Amino acid sequence: MKTTIDFFVDPKEDWESTYNNQNFFEYNLHRFRYLVVDTPLDNNPFEGCVDLETLEVKNRLSFERLKQYTHDDLIKLGEVNEWDWIGDDFEHMWQYLNFIQDHDRDFNYNTRIQGEDEYMQIYAYRIPEKYREEPLREAYLEGQADAEHGLD
Repeated sequence: MKTTIDFFVDPKEDWESTYNNQNFFEYNLHRFRYLVVDTPLDNNPFEGCVDLETLEVKNRLSFERLKQYTHDDLIKLGEVNEWDWIGDDFEHMWQYLNFIQDHDRDFNYNTRIQGEDEYMQIYAYRIPEKYREEPLREAYLEGQADAEHGLD
């Protein structure tokens, strides 16, 4: 059994706000799902229940339970267990954005660190249709990455 990228990404995602790492994953249900599947946290019943490379469900019971959790349920679970991942800087946020990019061929993003390294601004957009297939997609993404380095 497999899940889809939509389980981890809200199709109406609002990328316009800036975030620190803690707020970024607490922002909505989809991001929080990714966090609990991906991250070793104390008393985390969902860690590893989905293979994030293949989207293959590895632990069906945990996955079905996670599907039933609301955003508030996950917030409460984090509070009860005193989860804190703010020290991970922006690495985990970039990992999440790359995860989306790997599973959604139309998705791309640029980022900018702001506020004396306190926040990351995310500019997400759709890749133009003519660049969505290889080898043009790879060239397009490399060009965008080069352009991002020039944003400073």
